[in-house]
Amino acid sequence: MDIRHNVKIKSWDGTWDYSPKVLVKPQSAQDLVEILTNKERFPSPVRPKGSMHSTARMNGDEGTMVDMLGMNRILEISEETVTVEAGITFLPLVRELRKRGLQFNVMTEIGNVTLGAMATAATKDSSFPDEYGQISSYVTAMRYVTPAGEIREINETDHPDEMQLMRSSYGLLGIVFELTIRVQPTVALWLRHRNLSLREFRERFPQYKADGCAVMYYIFPYEKRVVVELKRDNPSEQPNQRRRWQYRNRFWRKYDPLITRKIEALAPNRAIRHALDRLHFGLIRQGLTRLIGGDRTWPHEQIISYPREPGLNKYIFSMWSFPEDGFFDTLERYCDFLIEHEERTGYRTNLPSVGYSVAQDRNALFSYTWNSAGLSIDPASTGGKEWEEFLKAYNQFCSDNGGTPLFNQTPFLTRDQVQKAFGPERIGKFIEARKKADPQDRLLDNYFRELL
Repeated sequence: MDIRHNVKIKSWDGTWDYSPKVLVKPQSAQDLVEILTNKERFPSPVRPKGSMHSTARMNGDEGTMVDMLGMNRILEISEETVTVEAGITFLPLVRELRKRGLQFNVMTEIGNVTLGAMATAATKDSSFPDEYGQISSYVTAMRYVTPAGEIREINETDHPDEMQLMRSSYGLLGIVFELTIRVQPTVALWLRHRNLSLREFRERFPQYKADGCAVMYYIFPYEKRVVVELKRDNPSEQPNQRRRWQYRNRFWRKYDPLITRKIEALAPNRAIRHALDRLHFGLIRQGLTRLIGGDRTWPHEQIISYPREPGLNKYIFSMWSFPEDGFFDTLERYCDFLIEHEERTGYRTNLPSVGYSVAQDRNALFSYTWNSAGLSIDPASTGGKEWEEFLKAYNQFCSDNGGTPLFNQTPFLTRDQVQKAFGPERIGKFIEARKKADPQDRLLDNYFRELL
């Protein structure tokens, strides 16, 4: 094992600083057994880390940080499943599947995330008919090391309750080192974008779902408009289009955050900044609706590899999900909330918000669509202290409007907000399972101790 002491490490975008006493990079399950059982060499809390792409500060305190990126092998690929080590990241695995004519059921946008994180934490993508929008729902089996150093192997057939817990375990019940997840044959994607008012979005959303579309959307709150991204499987065609996705990905990954920073730096006053924002966002809406589409696009090409330490290209976000019933009233209130927040504080979010329509899903205990299908609101920004203060106010807005957060993608949560969102039954069930699995709190850090 590669072991280092008293290191400084940052999250992928530089937002969060960590100072673990030990940073260790295991190569095998036996290494994990040694890490979890040797408390003197590897002090508590012991927390697994992947690419550190979570927007919340949830990678541990000053104990032991376990870097899983060294365990990244593809172990087996069949026509129905793939088995991998937990440290492999999404995009390289997707490219390998593509060579074999395969894809995941959920092709989430962020390509840097490790499969171990996807299997045990919340993810997001717009749901296709009769499918879920969260990757963990398609994980069929796991191997992990318990806090006591036992290697366990579970699957959804023989251990359905334990799988439900592990899919939302965030490394609190054990460290997953291997997993099996469903795959399917590659299907071409029909892709279109629609530039709509909030009223038009409200009116057309039921028809989009009836037409079998997965619905994602870009929100322009200060103009009260959205661009709706519609995707639909197109099995009658062979995929052969990728450039349009590449244009979109390059713009979001690199150019849009940079343009936004330039506008903020060059605008001499608020009125001119607002005018430049309207021009900037108007061009984005036109570009998406006119340029980004196709009947035979590759589903693999929608995935983005975000740069580590992005500097001026930094793009960060937060996320809450809301029940589908009543969502469009909440969306109206969200836009009004942002406008009022700027009038009161002078701060406005400087990138479009986004959102996803996600199916009801009870495969993971802390699913954010446990009670019903949901739609999310994800404000986005280039970061900064004002952004962080805004998120605290945004969290309270979402909690007041019946939202559900994600432990890994919603920074600055409070205990009351978590308790309200998930309720005493689910939280109590998880606490009971965690205390049974980890009575000495080997894996429990301050972040989850405070929230749960």
